[in-house]
Amino acid sequence: MGTHGKCGSRTIVAGVLLLLALLAPLALAGCGTSTTESTQNPGGQGSSPTRGGSLTITFQSEARTVDPAIAWDLTGTVAEQLTYQTLLRYRAASGVAGTALEPCVATEVPTTQNGGLTNGGKTYIFHIRQGVKFAPPVNRQVTAEDFKYSFERMMGLPQAPATYFYTEVVGATEFQAKKSKHISGVKVIDPGTLEIDLTQPDPAFLNALTMWFCDFVPKEWVQKWGNSQFGRHPLGTGPFMLEHWTPGQQLLLKRNPNYWEPGKPSLDEFKFVFSVTPSTALLRLKQGDVDMLGDNIPPAEVANVLASPQWKQSVQSQKMIANFYFYMNQQFKPFDNVKVRQALEWAIDRDKLVKLQSGQASTTWQFFPDGMPGHEPGKQYYGYDPAKAKQLLAEAGYPNGFTTTLYSFNVDPEPKIAQSVQNDLAAVGVKASLKLLDRDTFYTLAGTANKTPCGIQDWWMDFPDPSDWVIPLASKSNAVTGGVDSAFWWSPVIEKMVTDSRTMSGQARLQEYSKMQQYIMDQAPYVMLFQPTMTTMSSKNVGGFYLHPVYWFDPVNYWRK
Repeated sequence: MGTHGKCGSRTIVAGVLLLLALLAPLALAGCGTSTTESTQNPGGQGSSPTRGGSLTITFQSEARTVDPAIAWDLTGTVAEQLTYQTLLRYRAASGVAGTALEPCVATEVPTTQNGGLTNGGKTYIFHIRQGVKFAPPVNRQVTAEDFKYSFERMMGLPQAPATYFYTEVVGATEFQAKKSKHISGVKVIDPGTLEIDLTQPDPAFLNALTMWFCDFVPKEWVQKWGNSQFGRHPLGTGPFMLEHWTPGQQLLLKRNPNYWEPGKPSLDEFKFVFSVTPSTALLRLKQGDVDMLGDNIPPAEVANVLASPQWKQSVQSQKMIANFYFYMNQQFKPFDNVKVRQALEWAIDRDKLVKLQSGQASTTWQFFPDGMPGHEPGKQYYGYDPAKAKQLLAEAGYPNGFTTTLYSFNVDPEPKIAQSVQNDLAAVGVKASLKLLDRDTFYTLAGTANKTPCGIQDWWMDFPDPSDWVIPLASKSNAVTGGVDSAFWWSPVIEKMVTDSRTMSGQARLQEYSKMQQYIMDQAPYVMLFQPTMTTMSSKNVGGFYLHPVYWFDPVNYWRK
């Protein structure tokens, strides 16, 4: 999720279990599962929800926007998922159970069994749930036309970061090229019925459709504020609605009186407090001033918190399906030389990086992180061998190394990561000056051609399918413009594999993604560094607190004790 950090004690999602969830999401959701069957107490804390009250969560960074078409930072997406909804969602549960799709604004998940998936997997039919209304002051029933408007708005916004997930919708590329006024593959059959046609089957399409980019927005509200201001005045069908937003300080949401799910949310209010460092946030939580940490417990404090009889039961921990990585921009020499890239794969000490996180991470030696289908347990590409790195640099024509500039964020943990990588590069003769920037500036530069030769980035799971790694980080759709592919790398070999995989299913499709991983690791546009662990906590005032495998936080199912 882009950089989502996009990603009871939250279970580490075992790769084999998540694979089973991936291969059978339609079977899980297609048996008449209703939204009321979701886990009512996902956190498993043994008490029933109480109604009323307010909870407060802290974040180091402020949401940049709550416009679902363009939000892609953690704070923004948490706020967005409380104010908006789309056709489908993931079940409210921790661990692998939370990766099962269920209906939301739609009445059911389309399957071949219920007649919602036809035309060889290329046509989806959705029925819109009656009684779903936009929040005040719009106050009207949602229709299929609202989805068409919202989807076309997202696909037409230049700053929308994830349109590449939906280019297989018939007419999408023509619409983006301004050759047509509408996307022909999104059809309003009647106010309660929507049809979406694809150019070819895509096993991950329902997962992509579940992302917030496809949320329903009311046209009249967008027109009232305009695209530039709409993200500061969110209004959707979600359980909460905006009360006020004080820039740089806080965002307050209150219960949406029009919300359609009986008994939800439990809370009257949910408050975001911004610009709070993790160490200050932990102190404020212990003092009773705030209820949840949106960021990790500071790594140096994790052991102390876990050893505390007072606080250890309040900690939630989850190995995130995410990677921190070092990218090498192909637009800059010598990173256009594959042997140079392979050399630096051997130059960086991943174990040292994990120690810098006080153990709140694990080394990764593959493109796909642990927990993502396609990850191969025990498989290790490259390793830490500075002598081998020097040898490969010499073979590439750089026996004395070279100079470059290393970019990253100026917010923990990135500075320490960047400094460690800088030292490792220096040890093999690569002299990298360090440039640390605020997140917005870094994202802009890293996604712009010929701006950053190399840097530290991170990528967090949007949905549990390997296409969510390959397409954002290794597809031409991103590499041409940068997007989240800061390496500006792509290959026709990968493009063909992605296309071929869309007609596959089950083990054959996973094998195709295994081949993609092998090819990407051979070409080495990225040095995968480590997989983070999210360790956060709540106060004793929070009921039902758990971490969701896709959404992370799920305040609609929390309550104040």
